[in-house]
Amino acid sequence: MEKFKFFIGKKIKIDTFKDPKNLKKYSLICKNLPEQLEEFEEFEFFIDDTVMCLAVLEGKIKRIMFVKVDKENSDICYPLTKEELSIFLEKNEDNLLEYLKSITE
Repeated sequence: MEKFKFFIGKKIKIDTFKDPKNLKKYSLICKNLPEQLEEFEEFEFFIDDTVMCLAVLEGKIKRIMFVKVDKENSDICYPLTKEELSIFLEKNEDNLLEYLKSITE
């Protein structure tokens, strides 16, 4: 998780951020892509049954969080255990870091 702290405070490049081709390149699904960023936004990127949540304030990343989504009701989320987070990051960390590099300046 330490590697993700690098992106806190980084400005979002909205054109790259909302580009469906860029999301597809990194195998991410985001259900709400804005044309422009409002003062405060939260985005959910689905990766299997886990969600990467990005909180964006004034165009800059303020928080990155990972949660597990209930398979029967996607509105219900649970924190990942240390083991689940470790397994998830082992599989997805490099890809997610590359995505974050592509959308920030």
